Amino acid sequence: MRVTSSMMARTNLRNMSQGLARLQETQGQITSGKDFTKPSEDPGRATSAMSTRKDLRRIDQRMRSIEDAQGWVGAADTQLTSALDRMLRAKEIAVNAGNGIAALTPGARSSLAKELRAVRSDLLNVANATYAGRSLFAGTAAGVAYDGTGAFMGNDEAVIRDVAPSNAMTINVTGSHVFGKSGVGAGTLFEVLERMAVAVEAGDRVNAATEQGNLDVAFERLRVSSAEIGTKWATLEQLSVRTQDDKVALKEQLSQMEDVDMVESLIKVKSQESSYQAALQTTAKVLPMSLLDFLR
Repeated sequence: MRVTSSMMARTNLRNMSQGLARLQETQGQITSGKDFTKPSEDPGRATSAMSTRKDLRRIDQRMRSIEDAQGWVGAADTQLTSALDRMLRAKEIAVNAGNGIAALTPGARSSLAKELRAVRSDLLNVANATYAGRSLFAGTAAGVAYDGTGAFMGNDEAVIRDVAPSNAMTINVTGSHVFGKSGVGAGTLFEVLERMAVAVEAGDRVNAATEQGNLDVAFERLRVSSAEIGTKWATLEQLSVRTQDDKVALKEQLSQMEDVDMVESLIKVKSQESSYQAALQTTAKVLPMSLLDFLR
């Protein structure tokens, strides 16, 4: 078979074109930072990368859910801490009144009763506190948890957030669990405080002593609820850290699948540039001279 000059030209041009394509591909990898830009370039790794990205989206959604849960639980914790402080003052008033209620003047008893009602009002505000426009202690019901009389207006339904794979967490405590419910035991905390105020104002030692005991029960119920919220907060903190770690691990996996090795690619592109330049020079010498070369 006779090798003509045109065949040599076509072969050299094809080889140079292929070399240039490889050089451009490597330069594209360096520019994008990715080892491949189309799934067809590496179907196996592209499928794995898409699956990992899907897992990352799930983790991002879970992190948003955890952050929302932390906001809710943090708000409830703040309110319950405030409620415990106010309850301590109510208990102090009840003890002071109980020790010598008969000896107190009507004016003194009226002042104590007024302060008890102020504490009741503060606690009612706590019970009706909201987070992101929703009542913290009304369950899933809309509106306030307690009305002005101290009657529970909410429900005992759980507010749930997905905070881990196949793990939904109840993030709320309901008002009936924290502050009590009318008709159950001594009734709501607000009813107890109002009865206590009436007994103190009237100098009724017997009923004051009874309501003092009811206050102790209500305080313990509030303390237990506060501890429960604290436990939820600690759990969410652990879940948040674990989810962050999972996200970092997935990002590392995705980087190993997609990201180009810059050092290797820079060395590769320099080698390809040198090969391409050498091919250009060699082709220029190998191809036969044209008429224009003779005319110079």
